[in-house]
Amino acid sequence: MQRFLGLCAAFLMLCVSPLVHAEEQPGLAVAVDVHHVAKDLWRVDYRFAQPVTAVKLHSIGKFRQQEWKVLTPGMRMTSDPDSDVIASKGKPFKTASVQIRTFDGWSPKEYVSFNRFGDGGTSVYLGHLQGDVEQGKKTLAMRTDIKLFGLAQENVIAPPANRLEPGGARGYAYFGPSQAVPAGAVKILIDPRTPQWLRETILDAGAKTASYYEKAYQRDLKDELLIMVSVDNFESSGFSMKGGAILGQGQVSYRLEGKQVLLDHPKLRAIAALNVAHEMAHVWQMAVAQGGMRGDQDPWIHEGGAEAMALDALLQTGVYSEELVKAYRAKQAATCEKLGGAVDTYDGIYACGLMRFDKLGVGIVPLWRSMMLATEVKGDPYSQQMIDAIVSAM
Repeated sequence: MQRFLGLCAAFLMLCVSPLVHAEEQPGLAVAVDVHHVAKDLWRVDYRFAQPVTAVKLHSIGKFRQQEWKVLTPGMRMTSDPDSDVIASKGKPFKTASVQIRTFDGWSPKEYVSFNRFGDGGTSVYLGHLQGDVEQGKKTLAMRTDIKLFGLAQENVIAPPANRLEPGGARGYAYFGPSQAVPAGAVKILIDPRTPQWLRETILDAGAKTASYYEKAYQRDLKDELLIMVSVDNFESSGFSMKGGAILGQGQVSYRLEGKQVLLDHPKLRAIAALNVAHEMAHVWQMAVAQGGMRGDQDPWIHEGGAEAMALDALLQTGVYSEELVKAYRAKQAATCEKLGGAVDTYDGIYACGLMRFDKLGVGIVPLWRSMMLATEVKGDPYSQQMIDAIVSAM
């Protein structure tokens, strides 16, 4: 069987800029209207509660340089490796408008800006429209109120609100003919091009692991959960499953590509099931009233933890056999050994993160159940210190 491409699915939680809570960085209210004005054309209008001298957005590769056009007279966008800045030669302004064309590219370690669906619909990652504003030398976080406007007869599905940071980054909004289908406490939007084997795998693994997590960790979801699955580009080689859980926003989004998406094979089913179980683990890691994951913590904790939680859930629900779990652990152990046990690389975060949890010598369920309780009590993020204290007390 030809080499599987993208087997390390882009768990893009790692790519979010460090979260800054409202109490740490002051914010400015910003009304943002997103209009779908033509098939591949969007207009975004910003209205600021106070005059600002610049809009500063985290750079997403060439996305804004290629596809954004500033419409407001006298304003322009400049870019550097870290940010894209919209300004008016230092003059204060209270409104700004941009035109955006659908972007089919993807910048590594970033959320995909747009996902196309087989029904003609498109999902837009709203987080790429959000960032900071500047008032002279002062930087303020956007506290956005986003309104969505589709084409005539177009259905618009807004992402859940950001519970961790009100007015903060939002997930994917869908514009198209389809409706999300309720499945218990979850709403699902699946691309009609999704092959039956993949649809079955995602729904089966999602339902089984969600039920297991709820019982094992004794927690209900804190957010309404919206799952989006899009399929595109059957011409490229291999199998790629990009996307993942969107921190604190009650959403999981997947984009699948490659010729092998059409191929029903046990190895592909296993990859897809692990991806789903891993991302659902992130959802339960954040099933807390406060605390949990933050962008400035060690990522191996939530990624290695999600790997361990996922393997346990897949085994306990019968989705994975013991042999399959052992084989995956052996593969990750070999990867970690090559990396010298370090967790300062993308592969190390997952492989060595998993090994670190395995070597603690305690069950992953009681450990993470205690971690969820600990983070909720004081609002402190998950940390090595928290893990050490819990393990010592067990």
